[in-house]
Amino acid sequence: MKHRMIFLLMLACLLVFGVGFAAAQDEPLRIGLVQLGTDNPFWIAQVEGGNEAARRNGFELIVTSGEGDVTRQVEAFEDLVNQGVDAISVNPLDTNAFGPAMEQAAAAGIPVICLFSPMDGCATTLGIEERANGAMVAQYAVQLLTEKYGEPRGEIAILLGALGQAINDNRAGGFTDVIAQYPNISVVAAESTGNWEADRATALTENWLTAFPNLDLIYGLSDSLSAPAATVLSRAGRDDILIVSYDGTEVGLAGVADGSLNSTVALLPQYNGFWNVYAAYLIASGIGFPNPYNSPGAMVTTENLAGFQMLSDDLANNIEAFPFELPINNVIDWYAGMAEGM
Repeated sequence: MKHRMIFLLMLACLLVFGVGFAAAQDEPLRIGLVQLGTDNPFWIAQVEGGNEAARRNGFELIVTSGEGDVTRQVEAFEDLVNQGVDAISVNPLDTNAFGPAMEQAAAAGIPVICLFSPMDGCATTLGIEERANGAMVAQYAVQLLTEKYGEPRGEIAILLGALGQAINDNRAGGFTDVIAQYPNISVVAAESTGNWEADRATALTENWLTAFPNLDLIYGLSDSLSAPAATVLSRAGRDDILIVSYDGTEVGLAGVADGSLNSTVALLPQYNGFWNVYAAYLIASGIGFPNPYNSPGAMVTTENLAGFQMLSDDLANNIEAFPFELPINNVIDWYAGMAEGM
């Protein structure tokens, strides 16, 4: 953690004093980004952050995805290799499908930055402290259930994302590791929503209301899953069921604000997206980068919502001035102080 903060502060100083890397290049570097899809608010915000990294540093960003299909995603990756880009960041749908493609990138001398899920041959793996964050969500869920019953007990269902992704396994695994310590709290269902699909979250929640009439809490591994679940509960008049979420997107923060969600974990997708491609740019420029590199998350509840709303608003409306180069905890603390001073 200490080394990561020093690394980020050094980069921030370089940028503040106008010492960039683009000037050393005869032509702008070309960086490829291979996403899971293009229809999820988190993914869209990631690309916004990536575009800002490209704007600030003068490189070309080529964004593509598999639109939820593994074969198409591998083909998109291979197309970037054939184009001869300088580096590729990829968030793989299935790490087992990328073996030959990774070999092609290595043969072409193209460094690959793996996002969230490590693969053989990655120059580095960028991720989020998913398992620790999942455990943090579980601890808050236990607190909520204890407040509800006077003791830690209840029934929980989990809206999973895409099976086979490390991000899914860790968000759920960190959560269930903590819940397993409480014998009177049971996870009665944990089901996949396919490729993080909102309509699947809706259908599962509707089914659970019938299958588990005593359900107390739903954990959605993404705001894009939790928000549809909250809509189902609202229509059914089940305000007794709690929802804890993950991602900290605008829809998640809005849910905490209106009470439809009890919490979310702020990851700041634009910040995450900035570093997903900025790291690739640095590596392509010959700059050393930590491996792995994981960003923390922060729990958002009504108690600290104001600061996160200010931060989220700046990311949405003032992205060109946002301090992406600073450590995320420093950014969060600064906005929290701003909110307290109002």
